Amino acid sequence: MKKAIIAIVALLAAAGVSIGAFLAVKSKSENETKQEELMQNDLILFDFDADTINKVEISCTDGDYTFEHTEDEWNLTQYSDSYFDTNQTKLQGIVTFMASLEAKENYGELTDEIKAGYGLDNPYVVTVSGNSQSYTLYLGNQSPTGDIYYSYIDEKDNIYAIPTSIISNIISTRLELKNSDFIPYKTNEIIGITLERDGEEKYSLELDTEKNSWKLPDKYEMLSVDQTKVSSLLAVISRLTAELMLPEDENDITTYGFDEPIAKFTVKAADGTSKTLLFSKYGQNSQMYTYVYNQEAKQVETFYSGDLDFIDKEPIDFVLKKVECANLHSTSEFEIISDELNVEFTLNANEGWAKYKDNDIDLEKAVVLGYFENFFNKFAYVALEGIDVENTPILENPVFTSKFTDINGKSTQVDFVEKENSEFCYVFVNEEYTGTFTSSEFINGDDSVSYAFDLFCKQAEIEK
Repeated sequence: MKKAIIAIVALLAAAGVSIGAFLAVKSKSENETKQEELMQNDLILFDFDADTINKVEISCTDGDYTFEHTEDEWNLTQYSDSYFDTNQTKLQGIVTFMASLEAKENYGELTDEIKAGYGLDNPYVVTVSGNSQSYTLYLGNQSPTGDIYYSYIDEKDNIYAIPTSIISNIISTRLELKNSDFIPYKTNEIIGITLERDGEEKYSLELDTEKNSWKLPDKYEMLSVDQTKVSSLLAVISRLTAELMLPEDENDITTYGFDEPIAKFTVKAADGTSKTLLFSKYGQNSQMYTYVYNQEAKQVETFYSGDLDFIDKEPIDFVLKKVECANLHSTSEFEIISDELNVEFTLNANEGWAKYKDNDIDLEKAVVLGYFENFFNKFAYVALEGIDVENTPILENPVFTSKFTDINGKSTQVDFVEKENSEFCYVFVNEEYTGTFTSSEFINGDDSVSYAFDLFCKQAEIEK
């Protein structure tokens, strides 16, 4: 019995030692974990909701700038130099990376001597604020290896090392803060564009806000603007981004040839602002790159020349080049008068018949209808080759005339008058000059109206 008691006491003693050792190890582990957590928490410099930020202030050798966020956009509101449009991506990146900023290492206590050693005596300063809270980061030199930046914040009396990969999204030059887009407008914000070339206005387009359609100046009123072509142009210019932004210099105008630009492009926005851009072919790579000067921002940028083909366009490039004079299914009568052909038809394509002289033509036969449509479309649709609104040709001795009457009794007459010393014809509609000309090839030759009429007559088995 005594031996048993001794054994139990020994076991209890051993257990006590084991428990004590376990508790000691556990306590040490917990202390180390807590210490690690404290150290880790110390490296967290900022932790806030980026969506609450509506103001960014930057102070650096390039100048002092204040940006404010209003109506889903960052705008430069205070600056120490000239105004410029804001790089939205850069500003949003600054806020995003500041919101969860964590250092890589704590370099110890912050003193004036140490500040100077790390370039923090004259730092790059960025402050973001919102909801009555502000957060300021001070950035000094980059490490010799280039992998970190030295920094500090007001809330902590230490110097911290932050990875360059993070800081590169926060620190910015003046050029990086600038919007590098060709224009700072979205397509639905643009209401006017004008292109001048060689000192003359080549085209000007304005948005009719009531009809929500684009129009050329009044002198082109006889022409129909191709809305899809204008929309395509706006989509291009609103997406263009500079390949390179050059440092600002007061001599930029003459240095890059903008005192004698090859083109001048003005874009007007619905908010009343406008942007004017000058174009210059400068340097040995002028075939590949075109220099562009943003007058408002006083900024020189380069773009791929192939993306700027709109500076070579003419009004003809924005109008419907294939103009419908009549539609087969809404025409009840038509007549053609020319040296080659004089014919009159009555018809109702919807009911499937046409009449020529004493011939009844069955348009319900698919082959016959196909040849008839080919004949009709040769003169019912005019393919414009160019615009000449400055000219005032006289309607006399037309080489080809087509007259149409639609099912509602409305009449339309189209006359073609030879353009002097050329293979083109001026186009008149209802005896009024349209300001356009077309090729005369449709009148004679293997692809002419006469040839198409011959093919139709043969297929329909009628006498001409």
